[in-house]
Amino acid sequence: RICLRMLSCIPGKKLRNLMGIGEQPTPSHPGSMFDDPSERPAQDPSSMPALASYIHLERVVPLVVKQSWALTLPNFSVQSRASGHIISIQDVSVTPPEQEKPPQPTIERIGYTQEALRVMDSKGAETLEILRRHFSCIPDYLHSSGGLKVKIHCTFRFDSEPFNRAWVSDSPVPSSEGEDELPALYAVTITLSSSAQFGKIPSCHVPFLLGEPPASGVDIVPVDNCHQEESSYRASVMIELEPREPSPGLIDVEIAANTENCQVICGSLKPITVGIEDMFLKASVPPDTPKDGTAEYYQDLFHALWEACNSSSNTGRETFPLSGGKGLVAISGTRSVKLLEVTPKVLIGALEKYLAPFVVSVAGRSLITILRGNGLIENVVWEESDSDAAVGADALVPYSMENNLQLQHIDDDEIGIGAQRFAHLSKRDMGVMRVLIFLPPRYHLLFSMEVGYASTLVRIRTDHWPCLAYVDEYLEALLQ
Repeated sequence: RICLRMLSCIPGKKLRNLMGIGEQPTPSHPGSMFDDPSERPAQDPSSMPALASYIHLERVVPLVVKQSWALTLPNFSVQSRASGHIISIQDVSVTPPEQEKPPQPTIERIGYTQEALRVMDSKGAETLEILRRHFSCIPDYLHSSGGLKVKIHCTFRFDSEPFNRAWVSDSPVPSSEGEDELPALYAVTITLSSSAQFGKIPSCHVPFLLGEPPASGVDIVPVDNCHQEESSYRASVMIELEPREPSPGLIDVEIAANTENCQVICGSLKPITVGIEDMFLKASVPPDTPKDGTAEYYQDLFHALWEACNSSSNTGRETFPLSGGKGLVAISGTRSVKLLEVTPKVLIGALEKYLAPFVVSVAGRSLITILRGNGLIENVVWEESDSDAAVGADALVPYSMENNLQLQHIDDDEIGIGAQRFAHLSKRDMGVMRVLIFLPPRYHLLFSMEVGYASTLVRIRTDHWPCLAYVDEYLEALLQ
């Protein structure tokens, strides 16, 4: 501990003064780091303020949805299943066999009946091949320890003034000028736990941290302070989760640290909220995919998953091996719709801010012109050739050039394209944006957004139906 404190003080007056003594340091030197902590009066824990009032672990990027609830499903003993069993979306309980044969994994069809040989066309075979390549890149989270991880960036800090009142009552209030008078924490251990299915969360460590000086009263704080600057008063902390289900939850935080007076601080901090957007990841790309073919691969994967998540799809009875060859999964999809009554300018701004990495393709000349002009969405497939014919093909009221539709004309609605202003080109829908989101450990969330001049219809498909409980609220918060 003495060596740690000496190294953490370089450069500083304390180390220079200590080395200038010229004799073996003893507890007789007042104010030195060798003072006997037993001589200090003990603090009454009941009279001290809670640690969470002056020690903070905070997210760097705030959540779009301030999640206050989570859908919890009963556990049907998934881990007790034998190797090679199919884990379907319903997680149906299966009685494991009495004896497992390791050489040849047993495959059991959950809820499936014996069926006759099926004939599949070339399109269905191509869809299955795309899905097999995709799932072969997903780690087998039940039979291996290297599952996909979700990372949450946080900052750790503490306030000097209340900290001194609680732990260093005989010291003067530190000023913002001299860092030598600021309190410090040493060897901080942050222990994380959760009742949600986030797996085992590794603890985080902060070797040394100075307390934040009290505000002078004239400090200018920016309104949008989402990405806070690194400083000697803040420590960067990375929380790593290995979710078993893509659902929100709370992470309980416990800390243990040492003070300059060799006191040990232990207690709880405010929990960290995990939202559904924390689970949004990009799908893995097979290693044999060329770099210039990544956009086409994501587009093909979107259409394959879109077809597989259809209730009438033939892929519902197919199984796909995960990476490692032991685990098999089946797709059981569901779908929903959401109407967003916002202008294209608001929708495009929110999409570019939060969902730009997950856009795989854009159709519609006017929509492509806007997104290309903004320059925030790149490496996607721009469907310009067939866009006009396909924009309203899957709409609730299909558009036809032969029928006259009574559409409301909006006079003053203009959309910014970089430095230009782009007004109405026609009364049709502007285009379609397709979004592919991977939800660890093996699920997917698909959006097909039919962008109109007055509203946007979002068609949703997923192979994990519980996530629909959060998608509706997320889309609404996205546009606020």
